[in-house]
Amino acid sequence: MAAAAALAATISSSVSAAIYPPQRQLPATVITEFKAAPTGLLQQYPTGGPQLISRVRDLGASDPTTVPGLIALLKDPATTKDQMNAIVAGLAQLARMAAQQDQAFANEIQAAIAGTGNPEVIAAYQAAIGDVAIAATGAGGGGTGAGGPTGNGFPTGGGGGIVVFGNNSTPNTPPNAGGGSVGSAANSVSPVR
Repeated sequence: MAAAAALAATISSSVSAAIYPPQRQLPATVITEFKAAPTGLLQQYPTGGPQLISRVRDLGASDPTTVPGLIALLKDPATTKDQMNAIVAGLAQLARMAAQQDQAFANEIQAAIAGTGNPEVIAAYQAAIGDVAIAATGAGGGGTGAGGPTGNGFPTGGGGGIVVFGNNSTPNTPPNAGGGSVGSAANSVSPVR
């Protein structure tokens, strides 16, 4: 929880505006209840699923300071794999929305995911967000150097660096790429009289 508090200080100091307009934000009581007991979300959505994805997205889009609590749930051993996948999918949706309005917030979400150090969480985020680069964590939130392999086979990059996920070099060629013309028909068809 100390790491979540440190992350909360970072996110709340640089991100001030919600992604959702006021009329779309979750009620203040829902946000307050989540902040008071983030693990309540795990009991409310024991199987994960689309409802948990939506709740995670809506929490973060209504109040950016809920993201540290969501990240803490990803580190909680009580979080099941289905719940983890749903939380990550909700955070990926939130990051996509944030990229349209507040790129710094989108970068912080990505850095928080990378900062979990959990290859399953990072792989789930990659699958949810698609083939994109996410910011790697580094020295002091954007310092220089101090990055490199962690021994788990997962690239983490250096301070302020970028980790590229997916295979962006795979060609997208259609099968049976022909010459684009229709060949002549071997049989002639004539109307029946």
